[in-house]
Amino acid sequence: MSRADILKIITIVVTFLLFIPLFQSLLFQNMADGKISINREIKVPFLPYSEKKLSLLFFGYYGCSDVCTPFLEKLSTIYESDVFKSYKKDVDIYFVNLNPAVKKHNPDEFAKYFNQNFQGIYLTHNEIMSIDREFGLYHTSSLRDKSKINHTDNLYLLEKSNGKF
Repeated sequence: MSRADILKIITIVVTFLLFIPLFQSLLFQNMADGKISINREIKVPFLPYSEKKLSLLFFGYYGCSDVCTPFLEKLSTIYESDVFKSYKKDVDIYFVNLNPAVKKHNPDEFAKYFNQNFQGIYLTHNEIMSIDREFGLYHTSSLRDKSKINHTDNLYLLEKSNGKF
């Protein structure tokens, strides 16, 4: 096998590893209706204490206009709808920021821009790294624009039982 052939194989493998995660939501959108159910305890030390039984978590970053803005706008519309009205007393909605370079108050301001009842959570770099596997998060700096973060657009529903999620 020539050196050129080896370089071609390496290029194909690296391309596959870099770009497949970017399209994972497209590849898996029809599996299980886009729902993944995990029946185990999830550690969420970053969530503030709440009496509410359910928490909706969305992971993104402060200032994201491509994914977060339209998603949070839709989530706010649903939250304010008559259909959701009876659930409000049982559900907290959190925007969890994936960019530790922002000011600590920015994620909460960003979340409240879409709905005053939404809460934004700031995480340090170490906190982000400790939870990304817990939630199966995909996030990486954009190759085109280093100020942007490519990330999944999953919404997580956590149910509290005996004080734990």
